[in-house]
Amino acid sequence: MSQEQVAAAVGLRSPNYLSYLETGKVNLGRSKYFAPLIELLGLSREDVEAIAPALRLSLAQSTGDSTPTMPSALREAVSEYGDKFPELLDPGWQETLAGARFRGGGPETPEDWLDYYRFIRRYTKPRIDGSGPS
Repeated sequence: MSQEQVAAAVGLRSPNYLSYLETGKVNLGRSKYFAPLIELLGLSREDVEAIAPALRLSLAQSTGDSTPTMPSALREAVSEYGDKFPELLDPGWQETLAGARFRGGGPETPEDWLDYYRFIRRYTKPRIDGSGPS
């Protein structure tokens, strides 16, 4: 994924912020975008611990086992488009989509959710068994 694609997927206005995270100009542990980046990139706990060993406790809290609530428009998209896009029927994909964080609002209609799903499925693996990023 390009920095622009990653930035758009987690709700950043500018990919420069990603550079700041990578170079340490922004504190990774205090960034509200770290958990969405973990999810988007499908990082395991081991991956995150290798990147930022001090964040173990913070990671456990921010990516706990709670299942995100599925927005009604996403439910409609699953119902409407699930026959054509069977992955939408998969609970792992539903949890991945429902857990996405958007700055300034996210998909609002079933069509918007379908567009978002089609965009991210190229770069994202769904959650498996509700245990977090795969």
